Amino acid sequence: MSVVAGFTVVLLEGIFAIYKKVHAINFGIYGVSKVGKTTLHHQIRTRGEVPDIKKRTVGLEKPTRKIVKIDGNIQTVRSSDVGGESIYWSLWLKDYKKRKPKYVIFMIDDRHLNNRASLEHQVAWKYLVDMIMSETWPNGKKKKHKDYPEAIGVWANKFDLWGKNYPLGETIDKHPIFEPFKYGMQKLNGIGIPTYKYIVSAKSDPEMVYRGIMTMIKDY
Repeated sequence: MSVVAGFTVVLLEGIFAIYKKVHAINFGIYGVSKVGKTTLHHQIRTRGEVPDIKKRTVGLEKPTRKIVKIDGNIQTVRSSDVGGESIYWSLWLKDYKKRKPKYVIFMIDDRHLNNRASLEHQVAWKYLVDMIMSETWPNGKKKKHKDYPEAIGVWANKFDLWGKNYPLGETIDKHPIFEPFKYGMQKLNGIGIPTYKYIVSAKSDPEMVYRGIMTMIKDY
């Protein structure tokens, strides 16, 4: 490689690195109340310094920029914290429609494994899947290709708390925590939206958070 060619490659790599730091990729982070969405937002922003969350998120907060750095890779993302109670689900749609996130994360925990009668996650997941798969917006306007996400991740949070009771087997894909969400994943896959299963401890393991986000960006 000539000196000029080598310099060009280095220059382009530098420009691309700056672009990734300046250009923020929109993420939509949704899920029911107390699942860890606010903790996840703090973890992305503060890299380990996560406070104890004592108050539930009310309504929809303004989106903020966060820088994800792992394994020498860097990427800026933008996400909004939004309430998880059913009265706020319409704000998931508002956030999704306004920001058109490139990637969506639906957070769950183990409550549906501890109590088979608990259907909070499943009902919220159906709402989210129907919202994304709909060919039109509520006003009847037809969606465009850019209105659909590149991928959707189902993130099972709080592994540090429930991992001993429901240990991880050979692969994440077979873990029973994801079983109730398979049908929705299949429907999304059917219209060309890949889904991504991930297990994470948003409060205690920042590397798991950064690696999960970077994996979605790089692989999808």
